[in-house]
Amino acid sequence: MKNLSKTLLITVSLIALSACGAKGFAAPRATIGEVGSPVTIEEFSDFQCPACGQVSPQVEEIARANPGLVRLEFHHFPLSQHENAFGAAVAAECANLQGKFWEFGKVLFTNQNSLTVENLKGFAKNLGLDTVAFDSCLDGAQTADRVREDLKAGADLNVSYTPSFFVNGKLIQFSDRAAFEGYLKSLK
Repeated sequence: MKNLSKTLLITVSLIALSACGAKGFAAPRATIGEVGSPVTIEEFSDFQCPACGQVSPQVEEIARANPGLVRLEFHHFPLSQHENAFGAAVAAECANLQGKFWEFGKVLFTNQNSLTVENLKGFAKNLGLDTVAFDSCLDGAQTADRVREDLKAGADLNVSYTPSFFVNGKLIQFSDRAAFEGYLKSLK
């Protein structure tokens, strides 16, 4: 088992290193929870979506409150009717490069009507991010490929609205926090 874990770690490292080509380094996907948790939630979300702004923080809290049970993976799905959603998703990935995805996402959800490039850069400064690196990332759009990949993955899964949650591969509706958390706990 130990050799399998070591082989898996080496394989993942090689894949990550191969991603560091001409496009630059891509941060690991924003996640909360442990690999191998019995419940995996894949969230497809849009930072400019009002429903996402209400529901996503609750799902993040559920994941944080249930370590060892839940692993939350964030996937971008900026809807075309939200003109600043794609740029906000790119900015969130720029923050992710500095280890601040969740903090930056919280600011985006709180300021959904103010997601201009100028404001995104201001949010980064207020969070204490390296603004030179953040601005360069945002202006160069080095993280836009991650957002496009997430959009394609969502389209392949027939995601048509946000937020969409796939729990262990099955699309699950979020009706309220207690019901959603109860469902997750039933999957132990």
